[in-house]
Amino acid sequence: GAAGYKQAKSFLIELLKNLAGNSNTKINTSVKWDGAPAIFTGINPDNGKFFVGTKSVFNTKTPKINYTMEDIDINHGEAPGLAAKLKLALQYFPTLGIKNILQGDFMFDSSMVKSTTIDGKPHLSFRPNTITYAVESDSNIGKEVAAAKIGIVFHTTYNNGLQGGATFGADVSGLNKNRNIWFDDAFFKDSTGIVTLTVNEAKEVQALTVNVTIPVNAWTS
Repeated sequence: GAAGYKQAKSFLIELLKNLAGNSNTKINTSVKWDGAPAIFTGINPDNGKFFVGTKSVFNTKTPKINYTMEDIDINHGEAPGLAAKLKLALQYFPTLGIKNILQGDFMFDSSMVKSTTIDGKPHLSFRPNTITYAVESDSNIGKEVAAAKIGIVFHTTYNNGLQGGATFGADVSGLNKNRNIWFDDAFFKDSTGIVTLTVNEAKEVQALTVNVTIPVNAWTS
């Protein structure tokens, strides 16, 4: 109805503000990456130990927090695929230097990355859940994915331990680079220079959006 139209129009206008201009700077628009499983990792302030885990770290009676490979076998041995991913995370993530607790979506391990051709160009592809992602093999990100043992996108931060509230967003700028790990945050970045809009394009879209009116009888037709 009319209220829904106004809400959608308002959303488009706010999104347009973020996309206006041609810049590679970080903007306040996030990307929903289709990774799985969700991985929680960092330092548990209760004991100062590094851990990895799934949402089961929040279990009320018996939290499944993994500090060692043996913990993963005990807590997740019934799911060997999940256990293998958590073991990779526990092996490599300590080198990132995470100071708090981060939540991210697992994107790939080296066994999941496949070579393919798209529009005549060689690509590397991986499918962590329902969406297949592809990057050009000779691009910077393609070379990073090819070298990595594990890939993850961090999107949520816990600054007060597992009992503290979650804050959307993860600052990965201070994490240590490691060729074995491909990681990123979930904020939209226009690395191509064609996704964000020029000033004239933004004005044109805004005019089309703001000036649209829908007849009242359209909501009942």
